[in-house]
Amino acid sequence: MRSGGGVRLGKIFGIPILLDYSFFLALAFVTYLLGANMLPDRVYPEPSTAVAWGLGVLGAVVFFTSLLLHEVAHSLAARLYGLRVSSITLFVLGGVSQIAQDSRSAMQEFVISIVGPLTSAVVGGLFIAAALLVGNPRELLPELLLWLGAGNLIIAAFNMLPGFPLDGGRVFRAVVWGVGGDRDRATRWAARVGQAFAALFVVWGVLSFLDLDLGFGSPGFGGLMFILIGIFLFNAASQTLRSVATQRALAGVVVRDFMSTELRSVEADAPVRWTAPFRDRIDPRTAYLITRDGTVVGMATGASLLLIDADRYERASMADVMIPAANITPIHPAATGQEALERLQAENSPILPVVEDGRLLGLVGLDQVVAALQTDATPA
Repeated sequence: MRSGGGVRLGKIFGIPILLDYSFFLALAFVTYLLGANMLPDRVYPEPSTAVAWGLGVLGAVVFFTSLLLHEVAHSLAARLYGLRVSSITLFVLGGVSQIAQDSRSAMQEFVISIVGPLTSAVVGGLFIAAALLVGNPRELLPELLLWLGAGNLIIAAFNMLPGFPLDGGRVFRAVVWGVGGDRDRATRWAARVGQAFAALFVVWGVLSFLDLDLGFGSPGFGGLMFILIGIFLFNAASQTLRSVATQRALAGVVVRDFMSTELRSVEADAPVRWTAPFRDRIDPRTAYLITRDGTVVGMATGASLLLIDADRYERASMADVMIPAANITPIHPAATGQEALERLQAENSPILPVVEDGRLLGLVGLDQVVAALQTDATPA
């Protein structure tokens, strides 16, 4: 089943598992590494091509399954703390758990971050123990199990490097946060350390690619992997720094200052085709207050109308496509811009009503948040 830029594999504990298209490149690479290189070179007597490639496929699948366990550990720890997990995605450079909310304390951050590497370390140890039990070195199964064990231990060690956004960087952030009590400052420190490690990876990769004998890394083409990892980590750390700056800016404004007061009311029984007769001209940012006898009973947006299929668009009323008022939690005008952004993201809502003392004052959505940031960034 397709999902955006990849394939939806299914669910584990109710969490959607997604395979980015780049994941299949990684799967093919690991299969090739095992089937064409590692097993033929290390196993005696040398296995047939069919056996080596068959075990290569099996080993690659098991390896990425163990990587998935790493991410599942993160996600389950987050859910134990009441945080919402949107999905888990595997891609060419590993996996990522999409946790929709930030940790509420340094201890939560520490636990959620460290369980992934611990899981990989335990799985790696089990593979190595199994290899020692099932046969002698240089045999097919023990060699495959040893490789899987070493691979998981490397994942655990690599992820514990103290640079954001690696797990070790998040653990580092949790420690600095817990000691200093300032989450933003801790995040900035972890992100800068992450940028430093990323730069080292790029330099390491370039020197390896140039086939210089430095006593570490893999020469030639293998250096490209270090370069890609370094670029990915640097971009992620830089994005984190920008995100912290955004949060600081939004913490300095309140919803009342940037909410939209242009409210369009529509009767609940009005047909959708009458409300927006030209579907190709609908502005996805438009918000509709759905009323019945003068009382607001729900909301709809231009974006939600665009998602309706053509047949329903012709037949449905606004009441049929609205978000019921009971399902919408308003936000107070004195809430900060950061609170508004977190609510919009956590609730996956396009817009929030701004209510004070039972009176609807306006609406706030991502467009208003972006406008508030641009205003804040404009020089005086």
